[in-house]
Amino acid sequence: MSGLFFLWPGHWPVALLALPVCAALWFWRRAREQRLQRALGARTERLVGAPAAACWRWAADAAVVLLLGVAVLEPATPGDVGEAGGDVALCVDVSWSMAARDVTPSRLALAQQAIARFAATASDTRAALVVYAGEALVAAPLTADLRAVATLAGELAPGAHGRAGTDPGAAIDRAVALLQRGGRAGAVVMLSDGEDFAGGVLAAARRAATAGYPVHALGLGTAAGGKIVVDTGAGEAFLQDGAGVDVVTRGEFGALAAWAEAGGGRSVPLADGDGLRALHDGVLAPAAREAAVRAGRLQPLPLWRWPLFAAVALWMLAACAQERRR
Repeated sequence: MSGLFFLWPGHWPVALLALPVCAALWFWRRAREQRLQRALGARTERLVGAPAAACWRWAADAAVVLLLGVAVLEPATPGDVGEAGGDVALCVDVSWSMAARDVTPSRLALAQQAIARFAATASDTRAALVVYAGEALVAAPLTADLRAVATLAGELAPGAHGRAGTDPGAAIDRAVALLQRGGRAGAVVMLSDGEDFAGGVLAAARRAATAGYPVHALGLGTAAGGKIVVDTGAGEAFLQDGAGVDVVTRGEFGALAAWAEAGGGRSVPLADGDGLRALHDGVLAPAAREAAVRAGRLQPLPLWRWPLFAAVALWMLAACAQERRR
């Protein structure tokens, strides 16, 4: 069930009592069998019958206790009454490495496709767009007009925004500032190949996580890498270094995983244009709905009655089962 969470997770010490209770039930049943055996000896089965479904009865008792423990935590799922949306700050790398074509059609073009597909389906979500190379710039503040965000993202070009270089840490800090002004639950999503020439991204990701905004990383490129294609005006050519050698850039997926780990988020390769939409639907939207419930903006749908009902039904079924057979 999507969005399942517990209204009272702080009651987990009470729920943990289910474990010693289950153990106590097992020892009690075993001790009773031993008392009968000592009192009656070899005549036990002839006088009181052979045990019937003893293992099943113990398992039923354990299941009843565990279900009651779950009910104590009050499981719930977000309902439909109230405001459920969250905020997402999209940080797009627009440095020269994003012109590489080791993914189709290019790293930046694949990121643009992902943003367009996300914008077409993400309801109740506001998004901001931060672009970065050697510095971070706000291309769009938080807005519910996701089509406008997708349009602005579609106009991006490698090497055309800000200073040369790559500083993802500055982008995270700028994204967090936008999310804090939004006043809702939110997350930072990095669309990058993992390059970091400034060296501050891990510290920035930790600051974001401390502020309550997880950092997710969608990786672009391949481990084999590719050459950087530039438009010279007279046609396309490969970017070269000072020695006249074609520059090869590789997807730094280990670095991206470290960003996400520091930021308390997830890191996945952006293999196709649906990667951002899948992250939103599977991670960002459920987290936003849960945060909306806790903030009182969305009414929860309690589910504790179901484990309680199952516990009572199982207990009655076990009580009706024959314990001994002649």
